[in-house]
Amino acid sequence: MVTTIRNLPLNALRSFDAAARHLSFAAAASELGVTAAAVSVQVRRLEEWVGVPLFVRGHRSIALSTTGRTLAPRLTALFVEMERLLSQVAEFDATSLQISAMATFASRWVAPRLASFTGQYPHLQVRIVAADRRVDFERDGVDIGLRYGDGNYPELYSREIARARAFPVCSPQLAARYADPAGIEGALLLHDESSLVAPGLPTWSEWFAQAGAPRVIEGSGALFGNSHMALAAAVSGQGFALGLTPLVDEDLAAGRLVKPFATELPSSFGFWFVCRRERLEEPKIAAFHRWIFEQADRPR
Repeated sequence: MVTTIRNLPLNALRSFDAAARHLSFAAAASELGVTAAAVSVQVRRLEEWVGVPLFVRGHRSIALSTTGRTLAPRLTALFVEMERLLSQVAEFDATSLQISAMATFASRWVAPRLASFTGQYPHLQVRIVAADRRVDFERDGVDIGLRYGDGNYPELYSREIARARAFPVCSPQLAARYADPAGIEGALLLHDESSLVAPGLPTWSEWFAQAGAPRVIEGSGALFGNSHMALAAAVSGQGFALGLTPLVDEDLAAGRLVKPFATELPSSFGFWFVCRRERLEEPKIAAFHRWIFEQADRPR
C-alpha cells in the first residue's frame, strides 16, 4: 500500500500501541485519557486500514493476533524514537528533572533534603512523582527512578543509596508502656500491605521470631496501603510500625518516633538510584546523582 504520512491514521496507531502494551482497552483508555469505547473504535479503524484483525477478542480479554504481534513492538519503538527526538529539541527538557520515587522514600527522605539541591541548581524544576511500581523510562517521561528493591534492574544503570534494616518504631509515650515485645497486643501492630505481598520485604512475623518472641500475626492490627501511612499512624501514637532505615531516620532524630527494642531485621532490599545508562552523564541527571549520594554519606 502506497500512502503519504499525512494519511496515516495516527490516532488509531496510538490507540493500538497502548492497547497492545496493556492488552486491555480500558487500561489503554486510562493512559490516553479517553474512553475504552473510543480506543476500540480506533483499533477497529486501524484493522480496516491494514485489512486484517490485530487482536483476538475473548469474552473479557484480548490477545494480539499474528499480525498484531508483528506490528506492536516495531510501532512502539517508532513512538519511543519520536518522543526521544522531541525531548532532544524541546527547550524545557534541559531544565525539567522528572523523578519517580517510592512514596515513603520521597516524603520522608528526599523531600526534607531537597531544598539543598534546588538551592544549588535553581534553574532546574524538579518534579517528584510518588509511585511504588517500576517505571518505564521510555514511556513515562521519567529521568530518574528512586526504587526500593533487590537491585535487579536489567539494562539500566543502578547504584544502591542505602541498605535497609527493619525494627519497630512507635511514639515515646507508647514505648514507655512496653519493655518486652511479647507483651504488645496484636491490635497495636501497624502493617504495611506491601510487605505482605512482596517476597523479600521484612514482616512482623519475622521480626518477632528474630526477637525471640514468635507469635501468630495474621488478622491483627490495622493494615495500610504503604509504609508512609503506617509510620504516620505510629507518630500519632496508634501503635507500632515496622520502620525501615533510612526512612525513619528523620523521625527518630526529631523524637517523633523512638526505637523501643534493639533487635533489627536485615532486609534483602535496598534503596536504589536508577536511570538509563546512556543518560547518566547528562548534566541534570549527573547533578542529582552526585547530590543524592552526598546526602546518603552525610551523617544525620
